[in-house]
Amino acid sequence: MGDVDETPLFHQKLRAGGALAHLAEGRYREAAVGFASVSPELTNQFHAVMGAEDLAMYGSLLGLATLDRKALHEMVIDGVFKGRLELVPTMREALRHYSRAEYGRCLSLLQSGTLRRDLLLDLHLHAHVPVLLDMIRDRCIAQYFQPYSSVSLEKMGNVFGCTSREMEEVVAKLLSGSGSDGVSLGEGARINALEGTLSAEGSRSVEKKARRKARVRAAKMGVQFARNAEGMLLRMACIENGITIHSDKRSGWRNRSGRSRDGGRLGSVDRSPVDAFESDESVSDDAMEIDNHMVNPNEF
Repeated sequence: MGDVDETPLFHQKLRAGGALAHLAEGRYREAAVGFASVSPELTNQFHAVMGAEDLAMYGSLLGLATLDRKALHEMVIDGVFKGRLELVPTMREALRHYSRAEYGRCLSLLQSGTLRRDLLLDLHLHAHVPVLLDMIRDRCIAQYFQPYSSVSLEKMGNVFGCTSREMEEVVAKLLSGSGSDGVSLGEGARINALEGTLSAEGSRSVEKKARRKARVRAAKMGVQFARNAEGMLLRMACIENGITIHSDKRSGWRNRSGRSRDGGRLGSVDRSPVDAFESDESVSDDAMEIDNHMVNPNEF
């Protein structure tokens, strides 16, 4: 009977152990989902590996770092994991601030001396703390900027406890796609270094640029097709009229009277070879003309 009673907890131990393995391998999202799905019935029965407080700390920290707002509420803040948060009051407060969009206070709690020191002393977590905190910071910055079309970098620095220069460097990484966990500020976001702001173009402006690029690309293709067709027609006309063009380097093809070896007089044709296809360089010249003259950026 005792073996039957222990079976459910055995499966929960396996789930917690699997989540711990994901953490060791750097698969943070899988680890967050694994810790958050461990039954509340498992408390200190797995104390040789991790205790109840460890489960609460791992699940909440990894959830903040990897889960979006909806998944974080469903799995950590409002899910079966909710009861575990009472064991880690600091993480519970950090989650509460994040839920209320108080991102500066959330990061301040996570980077405070006491909690950070405890995280760095943890046997399983210490090697991942800097990466996870950077992931949380990037996610908080992206969430903070989401409702704005333009925001001052200095103001963002005040909210997140850094200088405007440091904030600009972090934002530049997010814009270049080198942020943690693929977090992005959205299409059309850009830094105005002159005014010290972070701005996002509206969907209408992004659409307008996309249409203009498509038209320029289509116009370039039209120019290249016309050049190719003209070259092929010229080549066919030369062949039909028996006109051949030879390189000047091979002097034996022509005699002094200006006739070819087969007795026919050469036509007055340009000696440069005619290719059926033009080079990319010649197309790029026309492309510049297209960009400057054929496409009006204000016509859409």
